Amino acid sequence: ELKAEYEHKLEQLAKDKEEKLARDKKTFTDEIAHLRAEAKMQKDQNEKNEAVSQRDSLSKDNAAFE
Repeated sequence: ELKAEYEHKLEQLAKDKEEKLARDKKTFTDEIAHLRAEAKMQKDQNEKNEAVSQRDSLSKDNAAFE
């Protein structure tokens, strides 16, 4: 009886640990996806800012020639 109870508790602890690892893995994966999305948005914004800067510079150059 005591042995069966002990084995049941061990099985429950193992199950709990597996569930926690699965949750932690999902959280980690979700965080990576979030950070990648933020990095892509930042990269896109930087590229947009660079394009605007180049356009403004060309506009000034064109105005100087007119």
